[in-house]
Amino acid sequence: MTEQQPTADTHDMTWVLNRLAKSRGVAHVVLFTSDGLVLAHSEELHRDVAERTAASSASLFALGRGVGEFAPATGDGTPRKIIIDLDGACVLVFAAGHNTVLAVALGAEMTDAEAAVASAETIKAIKGLAPALAARERTPTS
Repeated sequence: MTEQQPTADTHDMTWVLNRLAKSRGVAHVVLFTSDGLVLAHSEELHRDVAERTAASSASLFALGRGVGEFAPATGDGTPRKIIIDLDGACVLVFAAGHNTVLAVALGAEMTDAEAAVASAETIKAIKGLAPALAARERTPTS
């Protein structure tokens, strides 16, 4: 019997998000399925905010896929990263693993050094943990 690869929908990934949340400039982190189901979030973030963030970011990622056909990109048109640049802050939304997305809230503007460092740390974590950050496809229930 072969052991199944751990995935974000079968194992608690909070520890990974808490580690990312300790990176300089990072305020909060949420991992969710591409359809907006929260899988884990950093400890200091309230669950209701995590759920709204996941729903909004999943919609944003779907919009990014739709707009992706506008660009002469290769691949399936799934965005790798979407940036929401705010006054004094920004939110980075990354493709994480199969069927998952990771949103990182920064207390820094996109042009600040902290944003570059946090983005690099997030990409490093995603590349190192991509199989474990995946989620299985959900099946509709009747």
